Amino acid sequence: MKKRILFIFMTFCILVSVTAFPVGAKDDHNQVSFIVKASSQSVYQSITTVQSDELFQEIVKATSTPIKDVPFSNQYILFVENGLVRILIADEYGQLFDVQHKRKIEIKPRTSQLITSHFKTLQSDHFGTMLTWDEATNVIPRYTSFKITDLETGLSFNAQRRAGSKHADVQPLTHQDTKIMKAIYGGKWSWNRRAILVHVNNQVLAASMHGMPHGKGALANGFPGHFCIHFQGSTTHRSKNTDLAHQVMAHKAAGQLESFTKQLPAEKVIELFLIAIHQKDTDILSLIYQGDVHSLPIDHIAGIRKMDKNHKPVKEKPFIYQIPVTYKYQTKDGPIIEETFLFTVMRKSPTDEWKLVHVPFH
Repeated sequence: MKKRILFIFMTFCILVSVTAFPVGAKDDHNQVSFIVKASSQSVYQSITTVQSDELFQEIVKATSTPIKDVPFSNQYILFVENGLVRILIADEYGQLFDVQHKRKIEIKPRTSQLITSHFKTLQSDHFGTMLTWDEATNVIPRYTSFKITDLETGLSFNAQRRAGSKHADVQPLTHQDTKIMKAIYGGKWSWNRRAILVHVNNQVLAASMHGMPHGKGALANGFPGHFCIHFQGSTTHRSKNTDLAHQVMAHKAAGQLESFTKQLPAEKVIELFLIAIHQKDTDILSLIYQGDVHSLPIDHIAGIRKMDKNHKPVKEKPFIYQIPVTYKYQTKDGPIIEETFLFTVMRKSPTDEWKLVHVPFH
């Protein structure tokens, strides 16, 4: 198994859910590649290829049935058929789906079990171990140096924990590490949270970081201050509360994004919607919003944040939750606008996840 950044053309095809494109190479009729990524936008991915004529032939010859919705997945299967590279997604049960045509590929149960086994190994290789803050703070005590890998770009840099009692206050080690960290954020420092891996003492931990220098810094690294790393259950030093944006990214780094969003209460789903809009995260939006994610004008919104106004729910029932929420947002080159919107969140049963059905900007 290897972690690698594939060619831009291959990555582009996966991102736009293309299920087939031509290649010039000779077909490998018994080769099936399994790919795991942290998100649909990630260029960093883990891949393993197996030689199996039986698996290849079953996938190629399988019938398919139309479906209404394709499940969320960060697992891809790639193979070459008649000169075309085909890409399918696999859910947690090893069932295969054609995203572009919204069809389920009908394969045998034992084949689904085999696919699940391959992906279980690959997921373990790609993502980090989830530790609580109480556990993590003992693994990376003050002045511990470690490596950080960004799960979207695959870029890595070295850092050192300098302080922090509720989360880790961290600094890049050198000028070169600062340069790499800034490149991860597209050349501009940002408060946006990112899913990261912390490599320390032969362990790989799931965590979240932001990219804004603030406060004090002591290392000669060209970084004007420190940045924060949060683990499961970390809190901010000021509010003593967990930060939802950091928590969702830490779970994403552990490969638990979907399971984390599914257990959120209705009011947190609304909060996460605003976070996802701000960070332009279509994967999160697809998990919590039942409408067309691509109809939301997220590329035109420069920033958005929830205001601390104590609105009361208009409706609070077992299957529906409505509450007005006040937020400020700014479009590109536009003024800052404050609005209050009545959000509606629904679920089908007490055990189902909450989904947004009425949101702004739609």
